[in-house]
Amino acid sequence: GLQALQTITPTADPVGELCDRLKSLEAGSGSKDDKQSLLKFLKDNQLRRPEIAVKYGLELINSHASALGDDVWDVMETVLLNALDAGDRETARELYERLNSKFQTSADAPSLRMKKLEGHILEAKGQFDSAAAIYAKVIHKNDNSNPHHYRRVVCIHKAMGNTEEAIKYLNKYLKIFPADVDGWLELAEFYVSIERIDYAKFCFEECILLHPEDYRYPLLYADALYTSARQKVKRGGMKNPIDVARTYYIQSLELNPSNTRALLGLAMCLRAMKKSTQNQKLIEWAEKEIARVYSGEGEEARKMLKYVLNALRQ
Repeated sequence: GLQALQTITPTADPVGELCDRLKSLEAGSGSKDDKQSLLKFLKDNQLRRPEIAVKYGLELINSHASALGDDVWDVMETVLLNALDAGDRETARELYERLNSKFQTSADAPSLRMKKLEGHILEAKGQFDSAAAIYAKVIHKNDNSNPHHYRRVVCIHKAMGNTEEAIKYLNKYLKIFPADVDGWLELAEFYVSIERIDYAKFCFEECILLHPEDYRYPLLYADALYTSARQKVKRGGMKNPIDVARTYYIQSLELNPSNTRALLGLAMCLRAMKKSTQNQKLIEWAEKEIARVYSGEGEEARKMLKYVLNALRQ
């Protein structure tokens, strides 16, 4: 979604850098810019550390509000959302009131920004139906192009077990933001959960088209196909899902030859298919590769290898 549109490069070792940043701040050498940078760092690297964000965000608000200028409102919103995540409803309530006094225009024309925050607060209270109604209303009347509201509705319906509603909103979202690989993966998972492998197939193919160099997407698709075949799930007319799964396991291996999971999947597919000289040679090759991967990993790995090979040969 937003990651596809933004030019943010996550840090190679975000947890390590976070520790370094915190040591500097705890030593008392952190400036306003350091604390503001910390909040941005947590967001850019998708690090869920709400207590840290609340602590240093409040320090920014309480000690540097005038220096922050208009940025203080963005900091307040960030701290409010993290406070909800941390279960600190009192801090969230106080910040909501301060933000509301700034941005709420009137009861008849509520601020879009405040409606979004109201939805988050209702979610934190467990009032999921009310929160979903707010987001749906915002989508319909005010902001059809904001990915946040769609994703929140999807999350709410997912949490409530309303799979069909979650699928409906996720499909609407992906029509507007078709480059969101995470969205396609989530939709595929929904379809797999209700045994609609034919629909999941389309989602996995979208992931492969968006990132053809990533070995994980053909692997996930192959896993879904193999599982559906073993469970005799309806597959929308696909005659031989095991053979199709075999093809995608091979594609995943071509992208990442050391991918043990794809090797195992390929071996299982070949064992499930009709016996032939070619298949037997491929099985032997896959087992040798599996043995090679496990052989240098210590005694426990070698024990696991024996178990894996015995399972494959049954």
